[in-house]
Parts: sequence; structure tokens; C-alpha cells
Amino acid sequence: MIRHILEDNIMIARFENPPTNSITFETLKLLREAIKNVNDNNSIKGLIITGEGRFFSSGFDLPVFLSFRDRSDVLNFFNVEEELLFELFTCKKPVIAAINGHCAAGGFILSMGCDYRIAVDNPKPKIGMTEIKIGLGLTIAEMELVRWGVNSNRDLRDVMFNGETYSFQDAKDKGYIDELVDAENLIVRAKKKICYWIDQPERAFISLKAAIKKPAAQSIRERLDNENWQDDLCAIILNPGIRTILEKVQKSMTGGK
Repeated sequence: MIRHILEDNIMIARFENPPTNSITFETLKLLREAIKNVNDNNSIKGLIITGEGRFFSSGFDLPVFLSFRDRSDVLNFFNVEEELLFELFTCKKPVIAAINGHCAAGGFILSMGCDYRIAVDNPKPKIGMTEIKIGLGLTIAEMELVRWGVNSNRDLRDVMFNGETYSFQDAKDKGYIDELVDAENLIVRAKKKICYWIDQPERAFISLKAAIKKPAAQSIRERLDNENWQDDLCAIILNPGIRTILEKVQKSMTGGK
């Protein structure tokens, strides 16, 4: 589901779950492993997250959601998912989203949790959040990563309430994407950015990143540990109406199967 590739002392975590690189439980575990390797191995300079084919990621795997039968099923997935997002956000070294194609829902959330976003200069792919159109909200870590990535509460309002997807150029104009590059230069440019940041004297990036993100990271951690976010989440995910909508979306994506 995710392939780990070590190139030039940089870890590349590449979504490989065709046709849309949806995020399964196995994906979560493998991405956590990649982040741990980056944090623990002094020789690894940083992490690039990218996708294979036409998709960066379409988001969480709908068959996985449709397989949830009770509260324990939901929390077995989302307890790990929330920890992954926190670990992504607080990874010590540079994390760059190299957005190769369509980037939606959970894929969008992951990209917003990265330190920098580089996308292919292509008018066809779209990026955004459409959760409001299928009746879903966001968890604590999901919402805070999106808030961080889109720059302001007003942008967060528009992204979440309007449920639109944007061209990469439009997303760059709004500040959700930092750079556009030719497809053949996507990983090359991401590597250069990581090396520029981490190779400064005494790896000052690490302490600077920790200081910049500390207030948001502390807020996420405290809320995850002390708020009862689980009840509302389970009520939404297990709602029969939501399940019906997800089944319709899944059928539309698989040609009615």
C-alpha cells in the first residue's frame, strides 16, 4: 500500500494502492513506520510523501469504512489514524508532499500536515475536501492539520463548507500548494528542498520546526488525550444514512459493483 524508498539519504513513502491510492489500515501503519525511521535514523534527511499514477491519494478507503460494524471497529482504525497524523505533523525533519495527481479527502489532510507542498504543473488534477457533500466531519487531528495547511480560519471555513476541489494552479494561488513543477522534476525538487532545509548549520531546522509547531502540537495532543471525541465520531461513521451515502459513492467509483 505504501512503498518505502531510500534515495540520497531521503525517505520516499509512495502510495501504491491502485486505482486511486486510497488509504487503508495497512497504509497508516506503513506511513508511521516511515516517519519513525526518519526520526530515528540520523543519516536520513527527511521524508517525501507521493503517489503512483494519476492519484496522490483519494483519501480513506471506502471499503474499509463500510466494513466497520461497531464502535471498536471504528476506534481501532481512528486511534491509529489520529496518532499517525500527530506524528506526521511533529516529525522532526522536513516532510514534503510531492503531489503527483488528484489529492482529496484524507490525501488532502495528509498533504496539509506536511511542511511544504510541491505539485505537478498540470491543469487536470484536482485538490480539495468534499466531506460536507457526503455528511462527514473531521476528527481533532484532521481538522487541525487542515487548519495549519490552509493558512487561516477563513480559508478553513471555505475549504470545509464549500466542499470544492481546485486546480493545482488555483490551490497555489490560494496558498494551499507552495510550488508547481514539471512532473519529471517533482521528486528532484522535493529532495532539493529537504536538503536545503536540513543541511543548514547544526540542523537548525529541527529546533525551529519544533518551536514553530509547538503550540498547535500541544493543543492537538491535549485534546486527543482529554476530550471525548470518540462518541461523536462513532455516531457519524456508524450512522445508517452515512453508510448509504458511502455505498453509493463506492458504487459510482467501481462502475456499480
